[in-house]
Formats: sequence, C-alpha cells, structure tokens
Amino acid sequence: VLLKESRRILIVDDDMDNLANLSDILTDIGYETETACDGQIALDKIASNCPKGEGRFDLCLLDFKMPGMDGIELLEEIRSRNPNLRAIVISAYVGEDGIKRALAAGTWKVLQKPVEINTLLGMIDEAVAN
Repeated sequence: VLLKESRRILIVDDDMDNLANLSDILTDIGYETETACDGQIALDKIASNCPKGEGRFDLCLLDFKMPGMDGIELLEEIRSRNPNLRAIVISAYVGEDGIKRALAAGTWKVLQKPVEINTLLGMIDEAVAN
C-alpha cells in the first residue's frame, strides 16, 4: 500500500550506504526515489525527459560534501533549471558558513548527519505537501 501519492525524490550522496538506506526507507513508505552518487549524474537525471528540469522530482536530498561538485554547487545548478524544486541539504560537514551558503543558494532546510530519520521524514512530508 502506497502511503504517499507518487511523490518523487532524488537522493544525491557519494556514500553508497547512505544512498541505499535512504532510498530503501523512502521507497518502503511509498515514495518513488532515484539516486545519484555525484552532482553530474543528478543533473542528468533532472534533465532526462524534461529539458527544463521541471516536474520530474518533488524534492531533492543533497549531501553537502561530495567530490567534484558539492551539494551547494549542485543546488545552484538545480535551482537555475527549476527554481521551484525544493531541496534539503544533509551533511556532517556543514558549518555555519555552509548553512549560510545553502540558504543563499535556495535550500529549503539544512539537516546535520547523523540524520534522525523521524525528523527527516517529517521534513520530507512537509516539503512535498506544500
């Protein structure tokens, strides 16, 4: 039984265990998920079938610290393609400067790792409901 009405979430994290765990949890409660292990793969998924990147996903969960393009740079790219797509930045490494960068780039929320799953699920529910 799907608990959510086909809300689509893109999860981006270079830690494959975190990526798989979040995807499994969200899929189990009824979200559709796609995963990407880096920023370029995420941008490709956003662009595929939707040249302007609009409408494909309801929310992005972005790791802050990744090789190559970090989560904030990725968020800036995502927002340039789809300014309405909400994102939650999740990281153990985001300090006060990182939080300011994330908010300036248009993130909806910033969450520290380790993630308390019920807190994250509440944020996700709120993000996709609005």
